[in-house]
Amino acid sequence: MNAEPTYLRLSQQILEQYAQWPPSKPLPSEHELGSRFGVNRQTIRAAFDELERRWLIRRIKGSGTFWAQRFEYRIGPEIAPSFTRTVRAAGANPRTVNSRPATRPASVTEREILGLNASAQVTVVERVRFIDNDPVSTAFSVLPAARVPRLATAMGIDDSLDAVLRRHYGYSPVRQWSQSRLSSPPADIAQMLGLRGRPPQILLRGLVCCADSGQKLEYVESYLRPDVFDVVTEVGKW
Repeated sequence: MNAEPTYLRLSQQILEQYAQWPPSKPLPSEHELGSRFGVNRQTIRAAFDELERRWLIRRIKGSGTFWAQRFEYRIGPEIAPSFTRTVRAAGANPRTVNSRPATRPASVTEREILGLNASAQVTVVERVRFIDNDPVSTAFSVLPAARVPRLATAMGIDDSLDAVLRRHYGYSPVRQWSQSRLSSPPADIAQMLGLRGRPPQILLRGLVCCADSGQKLEYVESYLRPDVFDVVTEVGKW
């Protein structure tokens, strides 16, 4: 049996010896760790690459290498389809920056998903979400324009869309379906999330309806950083 490569053994040693290191404090530099463990910087770098592949660390240019602080992102029939509420329940303090809602004709796919006729218009909102000023998620929401009239007036730059649907329009949003998978994001999404290259992110797709009327309210595609979130899907009672 082949011996375990040095960098793999070293990645586990770093994980164990610095397990209590605060996520807000940079880990020791490659030079410092090389001296501590008696290996060269290339081996330390390979160990960091392994930890990054496992979404256990984050490298921030100009700031250093940090332990990833991950939060549960829970999805279930009894959980509101709200990023803000879900992340707050996990113990983080989220912030959202919304684009100005824009209205346009619905595409064929959007009409099929939202159950719209051939001449229907949709209102589109793009969002970037932050935790502690760090971009952690993006969202692209498509809503039937007739069901959210004057959304651009009702929704501010930092409002929760779920809260606006409830407060301003009187809807009770619930998930009708949800899908998650790993997917390499487009270049613009990778840039918004501050990624190095275009590594796979968690892609969430879903349809939100009104619990009272059954109307289809929102089709949404979101990218979440896997070094920040553990997506937990709950189905049924247990």
